[in-house]
Amino acid sequence: DGSYPFPPLESIDQKFSTKNFEGRWYISAGLNKVFDTFPCQVHFFTSPQEGVLYGKLNWRIVEPDGEFFTKNAVQRFVQDPKNPGILYNHDNEYLHYKDDWYILDSDKDFFLVYYRGSNDAWDGYGGAFLYTREPTVPPALVPRLEAAAKRANLNFDDFVRTDNTCPTLDPKDIPQLRERYAKKELILTEDALAQQVTAVRGNAVSAISSEEKEAVKAISKLEKLAENDVRQLEKVLEKEAIVIEKEVEKDVGSLFKKQPERN
Repeated sequence: DGSYPFPPLESIDQKFSTKNFEGRWYISAGLNKVFDTFPCQVHFFTSPQEGVLYGKLNWRIVEPDGEFFTKNAVQRFVQDPKNPGILYNHDNEYLHYKDDWYILDSDKDFFLVYYRGSNDAWDGYGGAFLYTREPTVPPALVPRLEAAAKRANLNFDDFVRTDNTCPTLDPKDIPQLRERYAKKELILTEDALAQQVTAVRGNAVSAISSEEKEAVKAISKLEKLAENDVRQLEKVLEKEAIVIEKEVEKDVGSLFKKQPERN
């Protein structure tokens, strides 16, 4: 319907390098509320060679009953040889979907991406999102993001900040949530169905062949990046727990400390 046209060529980052996309990134803001604002979006990328990018994407699907499910997928992008700021994710079996990424601006700590896509269910969907090294949008970065978005005829004020706090769900609440959801009657319109199948398009692993040596190595590296990230988080939590424990011991000790006698 023309909602997501091709961005002006002059709005695309011509200095973008896939090698700069290595490591862990968060989607800290998104434009399309259907696809771009899922909570807990932490992604890991590796570039085995210049112009090729593999990403392990993690996000949460929150059901109407409050329960959530964690999803992940591995996708492969190829850089346009003439326009470094354009990445293609094509040749996918699931719905024959195609996603084209346009890097509007980038630096060592952020990437602003506008995308357009099509599949058998929906031709012409799109959106935009911001990758940052930290879970939230750095305030000092906003003026630069506003300028980059404006060059692509977008308004950064329309972007929604995502929730990357990644809270846990108490297992005791799951049966009750599912029972509540089962009692609801869900009616899908044709448009809503198209949105649903498009939202999970990345879950099809982008038809990456397990026989490709490059893919095997890239996926192995992505798995290690994700595992290391979990270990680092566990170490931080362990250190915080020790500090808190010592503070509690100090407070308790002060309560039972003998008070000096008064004359």
